[in-house]
Amino acid sequence: MRNCVPAHVLRRVAALAIAGAIPWAGAQQTITPTAKELNKQFDADASQWTERFEHEGRAIYDKRYEILDAMHLKPGMNVADIGAGSGLFARLMAQRVAPGGTVYAVDISKNMIDHIAKTAEEEKIPNLKAVLGDPHSPKLAANSLDLVTIIDSYHHFEFAQDMLREIRKALRPDGILMLIDFKRIDGVSKEYILKMVRAGEGTFTDEFQNAGFELIERRDDMFPDNYLLRFRLRGAGARPATAASAGQ
Repeated sequence: MRNCVPAHVLRRVAALAIAGAIPWAGAQQTITPTAKELNKQFDADASQWTERFEHEGRAIYDKRYEILDAMHLKPGMNVADIGAGSGLFARLMAQRVAPGGTVYAVDISKNMIDHIAKTAEEEKIPNLKAVLGDPHSPKLAANSLDLVTIIDSYHHFEFAQDMLREIRKALRPDGILMLIDFKRIDGVSKEYILKMVRAGEGTFTDEFQNAGFELIERRDDMFPDNYLLRFRLRGAGARPATAASAGQ
């Protein structure tokens, strides 16, 4: 769960683009920073990111319980939050799948994982497990999960297709994959979104479908700058929904 790239990171990305390290994209030459460049910022102290992620006024935080309701969690479910950040949603999810269920909070930042593990111990959340993934894999057991969530994190994936392949393996046949990300629409979206997010909803939807998922629900009524997509494994019996292409 990530958001709000600091100005110094965007300046660094702009410098790289000017130097030729990052290609200019689109007719308007919008800078699209690489996920790897964005992710370097999370090597900093996790406490600053907790303050940035978990505060009133941030849409994802303000709507956290509505997002939880959209997950349809039940006691006994095994679920994962990939790109868990400070662990906000993982902690809340752990409450709803107890007793009997487990939440795996996955991130590629060791600082974040250490913070999540420490918080789980301090707050006595035994069914919350912190997992250090890598850019290619969330390091989750095959056929073990009922739900995977990716909240404001997919645009940080450095190797998206590798990750989707591994997520597909980790889901059970009737498992659900839920994505929340930013609407990226040239001329409409905020400047920091255009710089931070590499593609729009239509492209991301295509990437999930090409990885073997089918879209079964789309919502854009929960917050102004984000959308929610729900997928399941193709051929699992769901009736596909129609994907709306928002952005390029």
